Amino acid sequence: MIMGFLTLGAAVLVGAASPDKATQLSEAMAMDACAEGTCALHALQQNTTALPANSTKRKNHTEEPVSAEKKQGLEDEDFIDPEGDLLGGENFAAVKVAAGWSQGGDKVWGSGRGIEDVNGGNVGYYNNGMDAAHARCGGSHCALIVNPPGHRSINQFHIHFVNYAGYGSNLKHKLEQRVCGKSGWRSGGLPCHGKAIFVGGWPNVFSVAMGGGGMRHASVIAWPGSCGHKGTIIELAYGCSIEHQIRGDYNPAYR
Repeated sequence: MIMGFLTLGAAVLVGAASPDKATQLSEAMAMDACAEGTCALHALQQNTTALPANSTKRKNHTEEPVSAEKKQGLEDEDFIDPEGDLLGGENFAAVKVAAGWSQGGDKVWGSGRGIEDVNGGNVGYYNNGMDAAHARCGGSHCALIVNPPGHRSINQFHIHFVNYAGYGSNLKHKLEQRVCGKSGWRSGGLPCHGKAIFVGGWPNVFSVAMGGGGMRHASVIAWPGSCGHKGTIIELAYGCSIEHQIRGDYNPAYR
């Protein structure tokens, strides 16, 4: 009786086992010389590992489907930041770009509230920040911009680096007519009663801007690759922001 039961059990395992294991089981049964079939029992015990690990099905397991609305919500998480720029999740992973400076989106972020915090004792730090922005957009198609107090909604020092559009192109052309081949600060007909100066190469921007007669309430804009790629125009625009006009995405609803 026991022998018959064990023989049946071994036959089941033979079907589930690998070819080598099945052969071993058959030989153990055929050559069983032990009383009451104990060798066959031993063979069964030794070969239970021959069953596949996934031979049992997972019961009562279903994955909750993600609705189309929820999926769209997860994929569409961009929004307008307080200064009117379109930001996505990738822009919040700030990357260190210089000592005390990090990049987040198309801005370089540093210490202090804004342009009003720049003085003779710390101007070197802010020059380094402008250098970091220049390293990310330093061609003749770029503008590097700091907005003044009262015309920004984020009171942490940041420098925008942008590719200018139509308004910016026209403004740069006007600036070049004013300052290329000339020395000193020039004014007249510039935005927000501003002024500008041309400096050869890439200068210490905020050190130069401090010589313009006060910049605590001014936008500071650097235009690299100016005057036939010979240097940089530094512009001051008092009591206003023309950042989004330069970008080409100006929208009065966000002003």
